[in-house]
Amino acid sequence: MSPPIKKVLFIEPRAPRPHIFSRIAIPRLGPVLLGTILERQGLEVKVIIEEIAAPDYRSLDFGPDLVCISSITSTAPRAYELGDFYRSQGIPVVMGGAHPSFVVRETLDHADYVICGEGDEALPELVAALNSGGDLGEIGNLAFLEGETLRQNPWRPFLEDLDSLPIPNYEVVHGWNARRGRRFVSIATSRGCPFNCRFCAVIKLFGRKYRYNSVDRVMQEIRQIGSKAHHIFFCDDNFTADRERIKELCQRILLEKIKIEWSAQVRVEAAKDEELMALMARAGCYCVFVGLESINPATLKLYNKSQTVEGIKDCVVNFHRHGIRVHGMFVFGSEEDHYQVIRDTVKFSRELDLDSLQYLILTPIPGTPVYQELEAQNRIFCHDWSHYDGHHAVFQPRKLTPYELQCETIRAMKKFYSWPSVLQRLIARDWFYVKMKAWGRLQMWQSRWGKSNHVQQLKEMLFSRVRQLRQWLPGGTYVPRVGIPADIWKLGPWDSSHREFLLRFLRRLGVEVVQETVADKPENGCLPKMQAEIASLQEKADLILLPFWQGLEEARQKIKDAHQQISQETVARLLALEFSRESFYNACMELGLCFQKRLRRIRRIYFQTLAEVGAQI
Repeated sequence: MSPPIKKVLFIEPRAPRPHIFSRIAIPRLGPVLLGTILERQGLEVKVIIEEIAAPDYRSLDFGPDLVCISSITSTAPRAYELGDFYRSQGIPVVMGGAHPSFVVRETLDHADYVICGEGDEALPELVAALNSGGDLGEIGNLAFLEGETLRQNPWRPFLEDLDSLPIPNYEVVHGWNARRGRRFVSIATSRGCPFNCRFCAVIKLFGRKYRYNSVDRVMQEIRQIGSKAHHIFFCDDNFTADRERIKELCQRILLEKIKIEWSAQVRVEAAKDEELMALMARAGCYCVFVGLESINPATLKLYNKSQTVEGIKDCVVNFHRHGIRVHGMFVFGSEEDHYQVIRDTVKFSRELDLDSLQYLILTPIPGTPVYQELEAQNRIFCHDWSHYDGHHAVFQPRKLTPYELQCETIRAMKKFYSWPSVLQRLIARDWFYVKMKAWGRLQMWQSRWGKSNHVQQLKEMLFSRVRQLRQWLPGGTYVPRVGIPADIWKLGPWDSSHREFLLRFLRRLGVEVVQETVADKPENGCLPKMQAEIASLQEKADLILLPFWQGLEEARQKIKDAHQQISQETVARLLALEFSRESFYNACMELGLCFQKRLRRIRRIYFQTLAEVGAQI
């Protein structure tokens, strides 16, 4: 029988690499809150937030009987490393948080138990069951292995009475009192979100219904915690969801003359309420974090953001008018984004004079609709979770190559976090943002993003594919004439606009396109006719292109069978290339690089051709 659990260690792993907020350690609330719950039940607790203080675990003066590790997707590899370390010592490990909740089986390779979703009730029940030998199958939200069989208990109803939870005790955080400079604490006043942003997992974790702490309880937490920190971060997913409630909270802060500095996450709609913004400013609001996401209306609709570009402008202007800074967050890489959208976004955000921002790459986080769709379409090519931090392209976009998406995002960050922007803040004596912008610029320089391994891998992924295609070119030389059998279009759902686009695109690349049609229809149907067309093209073209649509396994096999009836010389000049709605742009870039060397020129030709044809591709 395992020894009783008396000492519990919580760990929040550090981010895989520095980012714009690396110098501002805002601890996630989960480990501190859960640690406080267990501490109230008589257990000895220590919480390690590695962004604040990362000790040497081998010499840590705390011998835990149970280790609880909280993880988001980008910190999962570090969480797994820590889980393996403690399990090798015979210490049971529990993992929870957004990533383990949706990647349960993989997580259980590095942990003994996984708590999915909210752990406020599940974790104390698990500890009690381990101490008393209770039935693990009765604990909602718990997952574990019985031999090789996964046992995943049903998720319990969401906790309704948030006031029943204790006020988090930050004194349990390792190195908390030794930390110098600005200290940040997190306060949650609500859970849940009725919105359905496609790249967000909040709904699955906390539900669509808002659940609130009472204003009295929030005030109690501010009085108790606010005096121990320089800044309070209200970590609600939408702090101003109930505007009247936040107005009441701000009025209470003013009435009690509590001097605090705070920030919160809000939606664009909050800036429509003048009374709310005025109260927030007077009550100590320093900055708001706003998910602006995109200036492309089609992308906003696709993300289910329920906001407009004009609303974004008004939001930033109105908050600034009340002296509240704005941190904007844009997400690049949707199905409707192309390189010009990214460049226009940079121009737009600089004109708005955002105080700080993050240009993030759309990331298919497990548990989100985006992940499910891209995984089903086989468009996710990287499963290294440490790259799922919003700064790495890990899937194939529709209107960008992954390499372009990565490079354009890096370019955007460099444009915003520039030395002239640092100087502008210096002239305004805005010291906090002088430091932040300078830090952002230094990070861009020190990380050498443009030459990082990931960028080089994306570049190699693109050009290795092009090298494979170039092997089909006669002698690897310039090809002036490309032949396309007329009946190849019948092997897939090619419509007239797609076909016309591809033919014009090739001609703009400087290629002469020869289409061959055999007048006499062979008795056996389309394939023999196409075979005859290929034979006829041997004398007229240097390369024979076979563009076919995704999923035509039968057509592929027929073409392969036809190869057996075609001379080896002709086979050596056949280039089969796959197209689909999702990969059309990428396929065109790969094809273009067979004939031109400069990706930017090929991209320009692509969009010029698109404008000519007027097709929706």
